[in-house]
Amino acid sequence: MLLNDYKQKEHFQKEHEFLFSKNQIDWFIRQRINNGLNDSGALMKISNKWYIHTTKFTHWFSSHSS
Repeated sequence: MLLNDYKQKEHFQKEHEFLFSKNQIDWFIRQRINNGLNDSGALMKISNKWYIHTTKFTHWFSSHSS
């Protein structure tokens, strides 16, 4: 696992603003226990900052098809 795989929440959202609004990312994180994001390993909180593992988040997001 590489550190390059992690992005601060704000940087992740900015890079993917064509897909996710800030409110959507915040909602995903608030609902992480209910939506499976917590179990995916895509989130890490250190010193009151959220980091997103881009590959794991992509796998989690891709697994939610309607």
